[in-house]
This record gives sequence, C-alpha cells and structure tokens, in this order.
Amino acid sequence: MSEPVVQFEGVSKSFGPTQVLKDVSFTIGELISTAVIGPNGGGKTTLLRLMLGLIEPDHGDIRIFGESPRDASKRVGYVPQAIRFDPLFPISVREIVLMGRLDRLPFGFFKTACKNAAVAALAKVGLEDCIEKPFADLSGGQRQRVLIARALACDPDLLLLDEPTANIDLTVEAQLLETLEELKKQLTIVMVSHDLGLVDRITKTVLCVRKTVHRHDVEELDGELVAEIFSGEKRKLHEQKALHSQGDHTHCKHD
Repeated sequence: MSEPVVQFEGVSKSFGPTQVLKDVSFTIGELISTAVIGPNGGGKTTLLRLMLGLIEPDHGDIRIFGESPRDASKRVGYVPQAIRFDPLFPISVREIVLMGRLDRLPFGFFKTACKNAAVAALAKVGLEDCIEKPFADLSGGQRQRVLIARALACDPDLLLLDEPTANIDLTVEAQLLETLEELKKQLTIVMVSHDLGLVDRITKTVLCVRKTVHRHDVEELDGELVAEIFSGEKRKLHEQKALHSQGDHTHCKHD
C-alpha cells in the first residue's frame, strides 16, 4: 500500500486564546481529489497553511509525501484566491508563471528548462497565447488560470487551491472546471471551496472543517447535511453524527 500524500495525526492549532483546529486526523491518497468545506472561520485556510508548512501545529504530526511540509514543499503547488499587485507594474504573464520556479534559480537567470516549464504550464490552462501579455491586462478568470499555471510550473505532485472560483463569472468558472478536471487525472488536488456545484464535479470526497475535521463522500451532500455543516443551530448535531460514524460514542444517547 502506497504512503498517503497528506497525513494529519492529532493536529491542533491555536492563535492566542482561540483554538482553530482540534485533534485533527485524516489521510489523502495519491491522485485523490478532495474538497475542504465549512463555515467561515472554521479553519479551512489554517489547514492549507499547515500543509504548506507556513505555520507549525501546536500538537500532532503532519506528513506530506512522508516528509515534513517544509521538506516536501518542492512537490507542492499552491493557488491563492488572488494576488495583490500594482496594475501599473509592468509584469508579464511569463514572469508571473516563472515565479513558480524561483527555487530553481541559483544564479539569477532562468534556464531553458524553466522557460519551457512555464510555457508547458500555460498550455495546460489554455493560455499559452497570452504568455507575453501584461498580467494587468487579463480578465479576472485569466489571472486565476495564470496563478494555476504558476503553481504547475514547479511540476508538483500535490496541488492546493484556496477558493479558485471566488469572484469569477460563470463562463470563466466553466473554463476553470475543464482545467481542473484534466489536472485531477495527473496529480492530487486539495481544494477549499464554497461552490458545492464545483465540488460535485471535481471531487468524490469532502473534508468538513469546523475546528474538527470529518470526511464525507460527496454523494452525502444533500440539503440536510449542508445545513448541518453551515448552520449554527445544526453544527452540534453534525459533529455528533460524524463522531458516531467514526466509532466515538461519548456524545451519543444510546439506550
């Protein structure tokens, strides 16, 4: 049996007096696409930051490809919601994508292999014809696809996406969906999203995050379960059901 791509064991994380994640354990296997869902402030972004090695857990252990997140960082691509940039700054699409190869830049100049990787990454998202355009001239959806290309330029085995469809229109979302459907055949994807329609198309598994983390099959995401995940009144019920399914009956009222 192959080693999990992502493995959390008993992970907890607090910021000051606020505990964001508590005793989180789960695994994600190779070439498995997983969506991370949950209410705002539930810990979704913290989960990604831990996978990236940007922050350390207070307790527990995290393994990415069997290594610490920092040691495995070259095998991980990350797509943020957006990047802040000065629209007057003259940076091209090529230069944005090449940022994904900065760790391969020992002497200040990108080698031919890096430039070829940038072209190939843009081709994967259908934007190779935009390589010389100013980044500021692109639409919001095109910029998002360029950010995916930047993540792909490092030839990752794991791709992390934070709300990839935020602030883009339906036409662009459809194009992005086609891109992700192709990418999931090639690498492991973990995607934070509130777009349950996108989740249904891309993934078979969801991780529900609200301080704790529970796994569900995407087929389970009916209206009642979604209400339990996102509704303040029903979250406790969802927590109890999830613990019960995992064999923890401390909160159950069995006869």
